Amino acid sequence: MTIPGSTSGPAAPGHPREVIAAALAGGVISAEDLVWRGVRVDPIGRSHPVYRLSVDDRPRAILKVFGPSRGGTDGDPARERAVLELARERPGVAALVAPALAWRGDPAVIVTEAVDGAAAWTLDSHGGGATPPAAAWSELVALVASPLAALHRATRDLARPGAASPSALDAPPPWGLRLFDGDAPADVWATAPLARLLAGVAEPGVIASLREGRARWRRMCLVHGDLKHDNLLVAAAGAARRVVIVDWEMARLGDPAWDLAALAARLPMAAPVADPWGEEALAGAARLVAAYAAASGLPVAALARRMVLFCGAWLLMAATQHRSTLPAESMETGAADLAARGRATLLDADRLTALVETAALEMAAQATSAP
Repeated sequence: MTIPGSTSGPAAPGHPREVIAAALAGGVISAEDLVWRGVRVDPIGRSHPVYRLSVDDRPRAILKVFGPSRGGTDGDPARERAVLELARERPGVAALVAPALAWRGDPAVIVTEAVDGAAAWTLDSHGGGATPPAAAWSELVALVASPLAALHRATRDLARPGAASPSALDAPPPWGLRLFDGDAPADVWATAPLARLLAGVAEPGVIASLREGRARWRRMCLVHGDLKHDNLLVAAAGAARRVVIVDWEMARLGDPAWDLAALAARLPMAAPVADPWGEEALAGAARLVAAYAAASGLPVAALARRMVLFCGAWLLMAATQHRSTLPAESMETGAADLAARGRATLLDADRLTALVETAALEMAAQATSAP
């Protein structure tokens, strides 16, 4: 049996038996596991088919299926494979990546060890919900800032001119920064509600801020590319507290501030639309910048500016992607809400940058002076 996503396979497997048969053929489980220990399959993917395979009620592997039926994701399996290969040889990468497992099956499937953890926090189906509590956000920043900076440092050589970097990771700046320059995915502008939505925010200040963000984009290291809350798995209680990052299919050589923005954008996304960058969201963003700057040695000012601009791009991209995660009757409302947050961020980028930079510098000074 083949797993869907290959050129010869059928549609994505919709039944656990199909996944089990493929895992047996691919060498992830044995006949002894199947007969004597018991094998269970749990679908856990949202934007494409992902399955957790458990043996004797113990998670063993994650099977991730790519292909035309994967549910609309614009990720690339070759990028994820490239990151898994880097993790084999670079500890700074391996610290944040679930190890790949040997796999003899369909090449359109990526198999890794199962991660014992849960998403950093949960937002509701509209992308809203309560802002993560300050204590929880502070803990997440403390867990992720240093390993993320280490990953970025460990891959700086790949972005140097003439470096022999994996071709799959060579990509242009994210399309959110090119939204109004004709480089956005064709289906975004071909969907009438989304085209109307984007036309409504395409005012000069928004376009100018996005173009500034594109001009400030730096190709410096490996970046995850989609560092949202549910791609950050925090180890379950009782285990050593650490973060594992999943879904590397949008990885590229690019700007570390893009990863910071992917995470920080969840703060204004969850805040009231009338005031997306309230005191708590600004403090959370500043805490992330301060912690990352301390771990990476990069300047606070440059990180703050790029992060704010990139947050605006992330919010606009999130607005367009609601078409695949919301019911039709909720799509326009939810997308318009996110687009309003993105517009507010880009039009107010100067003030927001100054506030984030000032707060981050104060936090850094306090950390330095602490006994």
